[in-house]
Amino acid sequence: MTSAAEFHAFGTKETFETEAADWIEARLEDALSRRGKATLFCSGGSTPGPIYEALSGLNLDWEHVTIGLADERWVDETHEASNAALVRRTLLKDKAEAATFLPMKTEDNSAFGAEAALERTYGEAASVIDVLVLGMGEDGHTLSWFANAKGLGAATDPGNMLSVAAIDAPKSKVTGEITERMTLTYPVVGRARNILLLMSGDKKKSVFEAANPEHPVSLMRRAAGKALTVFYRS
Repeated sequence: MTSAAEFHAFGTKETFETEAADWIEARLEDALSRRGKATLFCSGGSTPGPIYEALSGLNLDWEHVTIGLADERWVDETHEASNAALVRRTLLKDKAEAATFLPMKTEDNSAFGAEAALERTYGEAASVIDVLVLGMGEDGHTLSWFANAKGLGAATDPGNMLSVAAIDAPKSKVTGEITERMTLTYPVVGRARNILLLMSGDKKKSVFEAANPEHPVSLMRRAAGKALTVFYRS
C-alpha cells in the first residue's frame, strides 16, 4: 500500500525554491544538533539547481556535512549531463565548499562493474540519510528507477543488502542517449529520515497522484512512507 505523502503546493518558482531551501536547512541543522553530523543526498535536473545555490551560502557547519548523490548517469564530470558536476557547480561552493562530497562515478567503464567498489564508499554514508532530495519524470521514474530497466529488480528489492545498484534503462526521450546509471536502492530510501520530492508541472502531478503501481515512483512512495514530503509548483 502506498502511504500518503505530505504535499505542499506553491504558486511561484521563487516561493517554491525558498521554501525548499528552508526545509532542507532545518533538517540539516536538526541532524547537526542531534548527532554532530549530517548527510544530504542530491538529485540532478534543472529544478533543484537554484535550491542548491541558496543552500551553498548558508551558515551551516558544513565541515560535518557529507553530500552524496541519489543517482548518476555513467559519465565523467566533464560531461554536461553529470549530476556530480551540477552539484559541484551549484552547491559545493561558498560556505558549502567545506562539505565532504561523495560522487558516484568511478573509473570503471560500466556501472555494473562498479557496484562493489562504490559500496565501500556509499555503504556507510548512505546507511541512514538525513535529507534525500528527489525528482520525478513524466514517465513516473524517480532516482534512476526506470520501468523495465536492466537492474531495476535489484535496485527496488526491499531485501537488497547493497546501498547502490547499476541500471541500464530503455532508451527514451527522458533518458536521452545515456541509459547506464548508478542509483540508490529501495532499502536506502526506506531508511532515510527526510525525503523531499521536488515536482513541477501538471503532467507530473497527475502521474504522481495516479499512483500507478507500474511506475517506479510508486515503489519509492512505498519505501519512503511518512518520511516523504512533496513540494509542487504548477
